[in-house]
Amino acid sequence: MNPSLRNGIIIAVGAIVATAGGWQIANESLLLTGALGGSLLLWLGSRATGVPIDALIGGLVIAGYLIGNRGFAQLNVPNIPLLPGEAALAVGILSATWTAAISKQLPIRRDALNLVLIAWLCFGVCRLGADVPAHGIVALRDFAILYYASFFFLAQAWWEEPIKRRWIEGCLTVGFTVGAPTFLAFARWPDFFVDHFSIHGVPLIYVKSDVQGGLLVAGTFWFLHRYVATGRPGWLLPAALNLLGVALSNSRAALVAFAGACVWLALYRDWRSLRPILVMGAMGLAGLFVAASLNQSDWKESLAYRFYESVASIGDVQGARSYDTADLADKPDNNLFRLAWWRAVLVETWADGRWLGLGFGYDLSGQFTRSYYFDNSDEFRARSPHNFPLTVFGRMGLVGLSILLICLGIMAARTRHAGRIAADAALPTAEFMVWVGAWGIFFSACFGVVLEGPMGASIFWTLLGLANAAALDRSTSESDRTIGAGPDLPRAPDKTELPRLRTAP
Repeated sequence: MNPSLRNGIIIAVGAIVATAGGWQIANESLLLTGALGGSLLLWLGSRATGVPIDALIGGLVIAGYLIGNRGFAQLNVPNIPLLPGEAALAVGILSATWTAAISKQLPIRRDALNLVLIAWLCFGVCRLGADVPAHGIVALRDFAILYYASFFFLAQAWWEEPIKRRWIEGCLTVGFTVGAPTFLAFARWPDFFVDHFSIHGVPLIYVKSDVQGGLLVAGTFWFLHRYVATGRPGWLLPAALNLLGVALSNSRAALVAFAGACVWLALYRDWRSLRPILVMGAMGLAGLFVAASLNQSDWKESLAYRFYESVASIGDVQGARSYDTADLADKPDNNLFRLAWWRAVLVETWADGRWLGLGFGYDLSGQFTRSYYFDNSDEFRARSPHNFPLTVFGRMGLVGLSILLICLGIMAARTRHAGRIAADAALPTAEFMVWVGAWGIFFSACFGVVLEGPMGASIFWTLLGLANAAALDRSTSESDRTIGAGPDLPRAPDKTELPRLRTAP
């Protein structure tokens, strides 16, 4: 094209867009200008960093959820109900579709976990098609328990390109680093964040402890690996902050999730990671007892006693204990609340939809609220029974739950294999710790609303995709060496980046 003609076209289009944007601003509408401004910023960011748009947006959204949590999750362009997670998925899927059309290769790896997840999504789409006519937009909202799993496939695609991989890992590192102290500060001064960090009344940072607790578990192991791999004590600080957030959060599910994740380390005798945990835990408990002994007030008002009662309340399923800590008095009722809701969902689903479930959009709290709250059931608004597998059973029946259990079985097998490699290797493997971190988030989802929304689901499925891609690449390289593709030339391992860690000396 003639350069003069090209420049003329660009100037004409720019003038038209500027005129339309000015007209909208005059009418107090920022839709067009906001979209154009945001697109321009993303393009400039992509050009400056060299990171493609899909990974750039994905990484920023992941860091945003880790730091801002529920507050960040509510941001959207005015008049467009497109939230950050959905925007990242839309751009990522469009990019993956374009790449697949060019390369003529689907963005799906041919392994068991990919195929089972595809089957799970396909069944969910079929189930959704039958539910939308009956429940409308509510069915689409409940379908989030499945469509956020698309982050798994995007994470595998991000893994394949080093620049995208480094960007995503960097965003996870920044998110885990800033998210822990932000959570601790928010727990102490929530009004400060709501009053000073808001856009049109929507707080940028508003942290839900049940969601953030599981993410802090994953963050603890994310940094523990870096300390063990590099030997640099600086990595212990963010690990300790994440662990402190787990201990001081009002989420008992996070404590259970952390204990469950540590079981994986104990099973494969990963003392390189367990020792720092034990040391940090002992120092934390010692600090609590020292602070309690120096405090002139009653022992039962100390943080040490609060932590003790919080742990004790986990097993109090009958509500037999009495609690002196003010904000723990409702914990026995909370245990009974969950058990009653779980029982109601199990009974109702087994009776009316044991194979295919009750569907997306169906009110899983209906039977429970009628029996538990009696006349006050209209004030109850929660839709998830605070247990992800049980939510899947209620929505998708035994078919959907069975597919999920197969996914968990594959996860367990690959975690086990990575754990064995970590136990035998002279150098620790990041792959094992990412699996463990993903398990921590899943364990917390068994006692809270974590994977039903983007704050927890986007992080969980991204970690799972990274870990699975690392496992498949390791298996491929091991197969090549077994076949005899040539000598394995030694190279110095990069101990900070997930993909470059050696799994064997």
